[in-house]
Amino acid sequence: MFYVRYQQDEYSSISRNASVGVHGYALVFSITSRSSFENVIKINEALLNALGDAPDVPRVLVGSMKDLGEEREVSFQQAQSLASSLRLPYLECSSKTGENVAEVFHTLLKEIEKDDGLLNDKEEDKCVIL
Repeated sequence: MFYVRYQQDEYSSISRNASVGVHGYALVFSITSRSSFENVIKINEALLNALGDAPDVPRVLVGSMKDLGEEREVSFQQAQSLASSLRLPYLECSSKTGENVAEVFHTLLKEIEKDDGLLNDKEEDKCVIL
């Protein structure tokens, strides 16, 4: 996994070299911050531009700070709409409570395995995720 900080214009310097050996990306924003949501869109674009020939790189969109729902600035529907337009899974989690944190990584792993062709419909060749 590759972590990108989204302060100021740091995401504009994403390079292909920085992603060598990286198999998937979690695009994380805070549901309590409209600007972090807008920045994650820019980060995704910069990532795809940097990778060039890999538009289907495994990614998941993650809304963090789910435990602060009363301070929400990005609705579930807005985030789900973005995820759908990018053809990405969307999850919300809370690192404070641990809710859905494991599911974020599990979902990203499934996306990576799909991309690598490890998941298929043939019974004898199925990959099992435990």
